Amino acid sequence: MKIKSVALLLVVIFSSISAFAENRCIECRQAALREWQKCMESSKTNTDMVACKEQGTKLQEQCDNGEGICKVTLSDQEKKEWALVIDFVKTNKDVIREVGDFKHAVSKASYKAPGEPMPSRYMAYVLGGNKPTYAVVDVSRLSGETKPTLACITHISPPEFRGPLKDICK
Repeated sequence: MKIKSVALLLVVIFSSISAFAENRCIECRQAALREWQKCMESSKTNTDMVACKEQGTKLQEQCDNGEGICKVTLSDQEKKEWALVIDFVKTNKDVIREVGDFKHAVSKASYKAPGEPMPSRYMAYVLGGNKPTYAVVDVSRLSGETKPTLACITHISPPEFRGPLKDICK
């Protein structure tokens, strides 16, 4: 239960990175995420995880409030959709098979097509296994229902992948 609470909090904390966010914000959040990941990998008890959560919150606040470089506000709908995507990734058999020792999944980036009010593609960082893994999830919205589908699993992080017209899954 505590792990779910930590993961949900971190969804909110780290979910405001978009594919087109400014470089300083991305760099700040990536550094915060790396520190949080190191902390979570070394945590052995629930007390350690709580300390990691607090550290992650402080690092996030530094990006948001310290210099104000990441002032992005998510709508309630976007927060709900990120939570849905993270839950989908955590229970997807292909993702679990790829990472082996599955620990956590956190939001990493999203892509919003021009003119669209909500992102159509999400990328979640999956902690576990022995190499960085990212689950790319496409979202369709039909008849008011949001349906996530796994587009691909990759080991290429968003900053390593350059090219606005390229598809990270190809």
